[in-house]
Amino acid sequence: MPITTAAPRAEIVTGFDVSLLRTGSGEAMSAQDRTWPGLMRRAGRAHLGIWELEGLVEKVELLVSELVTNGFQHGRGETVEVRLWRTEVYVCMEVSSGVGKGMPCVREAGPMEESGRGLGLVAVVADAWGVTPDGDCTWCMVDVPAAPAG
Repeated sequence: MPITTAAPRAEIVTGFDVSLLRTGSGEAMSAQDRTWPGLMRRAGRAHLGIWELEGLVEKVELLVSELVTNGFQHGRGETVEVRLWRTEVYVCMEVSSGVGKGMPCVREAGPMEESGRGLGLVAVVADAWGVTPDGDCTWCMVDVPAAPAG
């Protein structure tokens, strides 16, 4: 799947946008920073329940977790911005974290490495994903299943 630079836009039905304050800009993740991926997973799950899209919970939780973790690990801004919204045809997530260490890319982690698989998972699980040209924002989308006929 090719990487594109901007999330496609459609009419947003509903969603949320939150700024997460880093405890140490540009430093290793603190214990407090490590709580954010789990909190954002739960927020995503709650919104999917409200939107009656429970069938997407596993995908969205994984994607939100990977993107938020990457934002804290590789971003250099004082905040990590998380956006999750839905349209009639997809659920989209964006994570911006200030200028990072360069353009994010999928890499192949070795069998003994504990990290380095995040964007590879995003590429496999998401229906589309990309990074803005400045490397600040990584986004992904999951298609909303068509409503049953009848």
